[in-house]
Amino acid sequence: MNGALLKARFPYMFEGDHVGLTFYRGWTPILGRACEQIDRLLPPSKLGFRWVQLRADQGCGLFLYVLGEFRTFVVNLKGDSRRAMLFAAYDVVADLAPELDRVVLEAERVTSTACMVCGRRAGAANYFGTELTLCSLHEPGALARCGEEGLEGFWREAVEWEANPS
Repeated sequence: MNGALLKARFPYMFEGDHVGLTFYRGWTPILGRACEQIDRLLPPSKLGFRWVQLRADQGCGLFLYVLGEFRTFVVNLKGDSRRAMLFAAYDVVADLAPELDRVVLEAERVTSTACMVCGRRAGAANYFGTELTLCSLHEPGALARCGEEGLEGFWREAVEWEANPS
C-alpha cells in the first residue's frame, strides 16, 4: 500500500491540523497495518482521531496522533474563582487510548528494523550526522547520482509523500 492509497482509504486520519506528515516508502506498509488496526478499534464516529506527526526519529518511526477533540468546557464562576472543568459524555477516549498506544508503539518498533526505502530488514546507522535505518542496497552512497552529495539520493528515494505543517 502506498501513501496515496493509505490517505484515500483512511482520509479522516490525515485531515486537519498537523505539524508534518512524511511517508517513507519502506515504512508505509507498516503505517498502513497500524491504520487498519486503529480503524477497527475506533467506533463509527472515529472520535476525532488523526495523525499530527509522522516522521523519522533516531532511525525509527515517530507516529503521533490526537484523539477525542470533542469536549465541553464548563466554567464555574464563584466569587473570584474561575475554575474550568472538562466534561465528556463518556470516557471512551480513556478506554481506547491504551489500545491505540499499543498499536502505534508496535508500528514504531517494527520501523526500527525496516529499511526506510524498501522495508527489508535493516539496522540503524549514522549517515552524515543523521540516524537512518537502511539496508545495504539503500545506503546514501549507493543511492547518490552524479553530482549529489550527502543525503540527497536517500531523500529522493525514501520520501514517498510529504505534507508540510498546516
